[in-house]
Amino acid sequence: MFKLNSNHNPGSESSSISRRRSRLELLLPGNQKGSVIIFTVLMLGSMLAITLALAGIYLPKLRAVNDAGAGSIGAIYAADSALEWCIYTNRGNPVLPPPVMSNGATYRILPTSPPAAANCTALPLNNQAVGTYRNVSRSLEVTTE
Repeated sequence: MFKLNSNHNPGSESSSISRRRSRLELLLPGNQKGSVIIFTVLMLGSMLAITLALAGIYLPKLRAVNDAGAGSIGAIYAADSALEWCIYTNRGNPVLPPPVMSNGATYRILPTSPPAAANCTALPLNNQAVGTYRNVSRSLEVTTE
């Protein structure tokens, strides 16, 4: 598989290295040896500047969308929990305390017909629940016949 070269001359290695150097010097004259590194640094710097500029534009917008979505979801969950509790109570199940939101969201149960008071035990059940979380409010309504 491998042949042993008996004509190996230790001085021939230095001559092959010097031949490679001379070829490299023909390709890159002495005054252009560092130009590739300078070009590479300039290209990487340009790409970094573009990336940072785009991140500066889009990151605040992404944060705003994320915050609005989290507030809306928390508010709708609070309203849904309030209505679920109201329906559970209306069906004559064992009495449970009103739900308390662990994330700090609040809710209000309002009547859908203004003269009546919000009552989860009255039939028909016509109530609206307004959930609020992070200054975002969402409402759900339940009407039974």
